[in-house]
Amino acid sequence: MQAVPETQRGFTLIEALIAFVILSVGLLGIVSLQALSKTSQHQAIQRSRAVTLADAMVERIRINPSAVQTYIASNPLGDDPNSPEPSPDCRTGPCDPNDLAAHDLWEWERELAGVMVQAGGASAGGLIDPRGCITFTSTNGRLSTGIMRVAVQWRGLQETRDAVQGGEPVCAGAAAGTDANRRQVVINTFVLDEDDL
Repeated sequence: MQAVPETQRGFTLIEALIAFVILSVGLLGIVSLQALSKTSQHQAIQRSRAVTLADAMVERIRINPSAVQTYIASNPLGDDPNSPEPSPDCRTGPCDPNDLAAHDLWEWERELAGVMVQAGGASAGGLIDPRGCITFTSTNGRLSTGIMRVAVQWRGLQETRDAVQGGEPVCAGAAAGTDANRRQVVINTFVLDEDDL
């Protein structure tokens, strides 16, 4: 007589459990990759925004070089983005160079914090803990002609190396080399005031 093989029971259930574990690990990997991608994208957007803001201030000063001393007198910017608009309003009427510089600085501080974009009653379009600094070194004793440095500084989402290393000027915050979340964009350029020549 021929022996009847025993039927196996529960084998399909074990295969399903193993498949479920493998699928779960794969999905967790996809979720963590998505989170990492989101963080990297946010940091790239922040850096791009900082470059745009620094460049915008450089162009504002190049348009109004005779007021360069007014631009540099307010370092660092970023503490009070909700301050009242300076008077006179240079968008609607004529201004002298110093009034225009005060208005430019007011607008730049608001742009740093992103107060034009609101979500839930809070600023949502700017940098995280932004600071802006403008420094100027005159050339050959001229008042408004020389080397200008515009720095935009903000807090990154993850710790890396401090963007400001020893010997470099700090716009705001901790000493150079001690803040692993600090990010910074610096534009160095030359400003020429034709009336100063």
